[in-house]
Amino acid sequence: MSGNLQREALLKNFESAGKMLNTSESKSEVIEESDDVDELPIIGSYRNSSARGSKNTDLNGPELPEWSDFFVMNETVGLLSRNFTFNTYFTTPQITDSKQPSIPIFLTHHGAGSSGLTYAPLAKTLKEELGTNFGIFSFDARGHGQTKPLDPANVTYYLDDFVTDFVELIVWLYENYLKAFDQSKISLILVGHSLGGSVCANTYERLPEYIKKHTIGLTMLDIVEEVAKLVLTTMDRFLSVTPNVFSTVKEAIDWYQSHNYSKLKQSAEISVPSLFTKTKSGKIVRITNLKSFQPFWDTWLDGLSAKFVSVPISKLLILAGNDNLDKELIVGQMQGKYQLIVFQDSGHFVQEDVPKKIAISLVDFWRRSDNKTVSIKTNWGSNIKP
Repeated sequence: MSGNLQREALLKNFESAGKMLNTSESKSEVIEESDDVDELPIIGSYRNSSARGSKNTDLNGPELPEWSDFFVMNETVGLLSRNFTFNTYFTTPQITDSKQPSIPIFLTHHGAGSSGLTYAPLAKTLKEELGTNFGIFSFDARGHGQTKPLDPANVTYYLDDFVTDFVELIVWLYENYLKAFDQSKISLILVGHSLGGSVCANTYERLPEYIKKHTIGLTMLDIVEEVAKLVLTTMDRFLSVTPNVFSTVKEAIDWYQSHNYSKLKQSAEISVPSLFTKTKSGKIVRITNLKSFQPFWDTWLDGLSAKFVSVPISKLLILAGNDNLDKELIVGQMQGKYQLIVFQDSGHFVQEDVPKKIAISLVDFWRRSDNKTVSIKTNWGSNIKP
């Protein structure tokens, strides 16, 4: 392909993506036109646009919270190699304690049918625990929220697609933001809810070595392989009784609360609106069509428990209620290969229902897993770090 043809094709893709994103005025263009084709990103490279304003979407009324109440940054990241523009939310550390030996960065992945804002309540409670001496990254996965394909033809939703997306976004975050920090202090913790747990369990081995060496922990939220497979067998019935259209955002929030999909109203007020888009009639319609994922379901969970137990870093499994562990997890638990926490007072979306408890658990997990935070006080009063 000649330089001009490549340039025209890339610009056409990003122009289409910009229209689909319906970005607000606070966002810059995803990619700017240039006379020099060499200034355009080639396949596999990165470009992003920043949105630091507080305006979210026209779905939210003045009484509802905005993404900026929970995260500092909202960037649209164009990954040509993945054929997507990803909607991301994140907060980078603002170090106020220079003596803090480790800076935790929580890299999160949501589950099927959710969005990056499911971690908004957790981001807020982590700040209450750690001040600004931490980072958190969240995003809308392919097929969800404001993440859009550049070319919508032949988009797939295999587990490998989600994993590769996540790996490339982590690389993007590291190269563009985390490199600026003292590398001896960076500690990355993967956190995945439901399907996102499976994504995270398969992400560690795919990370480049210079990032992998900073990755100290893996946390899965409310996902057990055998239980999740059973849930998928009843998904058709679930989808048939779940409304996809509501008259107002308030109606959608009320429905989620009345059906115990979101126990905390303040969590539902930020997470539920991000699942819908407004139609010309004024009603709101669900963005994610879970039915379209059905051909790929069988790739999401196979071997998850064995994979989780075998990942060679510290591991934490947080469950809601009395979900039974499968054989691999039972054996792994007996062998002390991971930590297990169960919250009886939560629904499936533990990060929304009990964000304070999840935040405290993650902070404790980070401190115990990261040898940079451990010191041994000797009888002579000096500190020896391992």
